Amino acid sequence: MKVNIQIDPALSEEYVEFHVRAITNEISRYASIIEKSDRVITGTDQFDRITIVDPNEIVAVHADKKWCRIYTNNADFSCRKRLFELEEDLGPDFMRISKSIVVNIRKIESVEAVFNGMMLLHMRNGSKEYVSRLYLPELKAYLGL
Repeated sequence: MKVNIQIDPALSEEYVEFHVRAITNEISRYASIIEKSDRVITGTDQFDRITIVDPNEIVAVHADKKWCRIYTNNADFSCRKRLFELEEDLGPDFMRISKSIVVNIRKIESVEAVFNGMMLLHMRNGSKEYVSRLYLPELKAYLGL
């Protein structure tokens, strides 16, 4: 893929333009990264401080009734956003694996088949997450299975 960058000081706002034969997963991923690059993820820590959370540090997000819990390697945070809103903000490196869990696919260490056709994800921080059967086809496609 060729990349061409043109500098124009007269522009009032930067924009990106793609010239493609067809929309592929790769192109969609790049577009999503660019569109979401200015979004900020915040969470409240155990001391009630609002913290900016780097999406690259997030391992998983769990939804509860009114809150989402954002888990990183070193800490966890509460967030008032709904899971689908966080999923949109987080971008293409995140995948829903159940009704209430989104994981960072870059933080998966290994995958294990378990009972009832489910799979168990071993995350790099040592945590384990179950993939429900409904979301399993997408994960299998990502893994090339």
